[in-house]
Amino acid sequence: MSDTVIDAKQALQIARLFNLAFNNAFMFGGGHQTTKDSSANFYNLLLQTLGTVEILTISVERGSVYLENHCVDKLVSVPRITNRLNKAGVQSVSFDRNLSLEGVQTLFYMIGSLADFKDAESMQSYLREKQVAGVRLNYVVYQKITVDETIINKDLLSENHLLNSLQALQGAGAGLTIPQELSSEISEILSCGTASTAASPHLVESDAAITSQIKALSRRFIASPDVDDDTPLSPSEMLESVYKLKETILEDARIQQETGKLAAVDELVINELNQISYQVIVRLIKEEYRNDKGISVKRLAQIIRRMLPDIKELRYLLPQLKDGLFAEGMPPADYLLLVKELCKELASDELLQVVAEAAEQIGLSFGELIESIKDAPEEAARLIVLASEIKKGGVAADEQQMSALLSDYIEKVSRSLALQSPEVTANGGGVMLQAAVSRIEREIVDRLATQNLSPAIVQDVAQTLARQFTATVSGIKSDWVKNRMYQAEQPTEETVLSILEQVVEQGKQGSGVTEEIRALLVVRGYSAESVDTIIQTAQNRAASVVTHPLELPPGIHHASNTNFFLNREIKLHARYKTIFSTMLISYERVVDPWTTAVLELTSDMISQLTNQSLALLKKQMKRDTDIIGVYELAPTHLPLMILPMTDASSALYIQKRLRKAFRNAEFVLNGITVQVEPTISVLGYTKKLATETAAFLDVMYQHHCMQKP
Repeated sequence: MSDTVIDAKQALQIARLFNLAFNNAFMFGGGHQTTKDSSANFYNLLLQTLGTVEILTISVERGSVYLENHCVDKLVSVPRITNRLNKAGVQSVSFDRNLSLEGVQTLFYMIGSLADFKDAESMQSYLREKQVAGVRLNYVVYQKITVDETIINKDLLSENHLLNSLQALQGAGAGLTIPQELSSEISEILSCGTASTAASPHLVESDAAITSQIKALSRRFIASPDVDDDTPLSPSEMLESVYKLKETILEDARIQQETGKLAAVDELVINELNQISYQVIVRLIKEEYRNDKGISVKRLAQIIRRMLPDIKELRYLLPQLKDGLFAEGMPPADYLLLVKELCKELASDELLQVVAEAAEQIGLSFGELIESIKDAPEEAARLIVLASEIKKGGVAADEQQMSALLSDYIEKVSRSLALQSPEVTANGGGVMLQAAVSRIEREIVDRLATQNLSPAIVQDVAQTLARQFTATVSGIKSDWVKNRMYQAEQPTEETVLSILEQVVEQGKQGSGVTEEIRALLVVRGYSAESVDTIIQTAQNRAASVVTHPLELPPGIHHASNTNFFLNREIKLHARYKTIFSTMLISYERVVDPWTTAVLELTSDMISQLTNQSLALLKKQMKRDTDIIGVYELAPTHLPLMILPMTDASSALYIQKRLRKAFRNAEFVLNGITVQVEPTISVLGYTKKLATETAAFLDVMYQHHCMQKP
């Protein structure tokens, strides 16, 4: 460990980035770009710190993670890090000034490859093979060291070493001193437990004896702050001495308990040790208040907070603090204000601890989770409230209420996410609004199904979202139009038309245009009559525009070639009396299975379906003589098949097979998976129908329009 010691803030910053890189390596692997990026961030911070220290060590010991002499458990994934390093036999990782970015990335590559690097030896070999400098494994190893710097096994320690440990505190810095007399008494107190280990019936008496002796020791310590040194301890030094004394006693008791030399320490003993620190804090606060009666309550609360190592101990300290401050003349009103200030501190600390624990459980660092909350505080608040209501209500308590709660939240989230989705923010993205909402709602419901909720609730949520889907789409269209209108400060009529034609629906007067949008246009200076005209024009333009051109698979004929082959079959029939039939396909019902809504088809949507239908027909074609082409129905096309040497009754078998194929096929319209119910008409040719190609096409289409799906 270097002579220059980093402070706690630096240690936590480094630990946060180390934890992020470690988790990324653990989840994605050391070679993933995410891991490399987080490794680079960790390396950059290390370089800054290594400018002031020669070597920096991260170590694991007794189930905790340390950076130098700072425990960083609250910001790192302790179980994950300790398990990985302990399995490999790695106690510490040290970094010195020879460190390079490649060295750091190599370290995390090994961490993310557990199967390839199962022990420290294989890791060391790989570091040597890659000629990595600046990274050292197990350079710092935890061992107990006595005052004369002799390394010993911790299992051989007994209560006799406690005296040496306490004496070592005298040189621990800041002039801290614990009297030799007190050290000897502590060793004697703990020795009482040793003699009683073999005689279990006397354990209770032994614990009581230890408790009484610690009480006596506490009275002497509080009453006599002076030590052998002529310089008295300052209040902060006195308090730190008490905490070190408490820590040393508990550590020695733990070691003796592990080695079988001491029975389990009774809870009363621990309570008495806590009381020592409480009494010192009360004494110091009384002196602080006595010396400055005008001290503010907020300032006094800050002093108490800094004195407490754990804010949770406040509830045990308050009764003693109340008596002490009242004895010094503090008014009850001021004491109530003091309690309120301390409660704020308690609530803040508990919240931070809960957030840190939650972040660890989901594999994030504390800092990352805080940044996520800062980025979207409103959504984070909704999620927290939703989770709280789920937890309080319980899944089985009221399934209807739970379903309504989840449905409402998913709808709001979907609308927000859809407006920010790439397909919607692109040019012409208004036509993708319905697809974006549908996709997002499905994804959320699918993920919901993997959580600890009953299938009945998930199904009810899906059905509720489906029933509300039309209203949801209408609402998001209004939001999208308003955003686009506000972006154009003074939109022209052409701009308004280009916006509205992306959201209106064909076949319904004003469909897709809410009263809110109409009101917005009126505010912009349009009369009610002109608004109706603009909407009608937008509907007509939307119905005629085709953004998906006809795409013919190889072997499929465009309209002119299809007409040529049809004309050839008509002439062959006239000359040789050969038979043939035609089969025309259109789209009677197109249903969104998620919402069960029947879609109003535009020309562009028909064009999309025709492209997919032609590919399906090619797969279903069984005879090389059959001809697949298109029938031109401006501004779009419909699939048309010519079946040579096939009469109408034989063609019905093909019709049946194609209907089944359409029912089982998946079609996609503007990103939405839909179900298509086609109308497939069969017409056997006779010269009575028509002798010219154009006339026969008209007869064929009229016959098709009279058919049922």
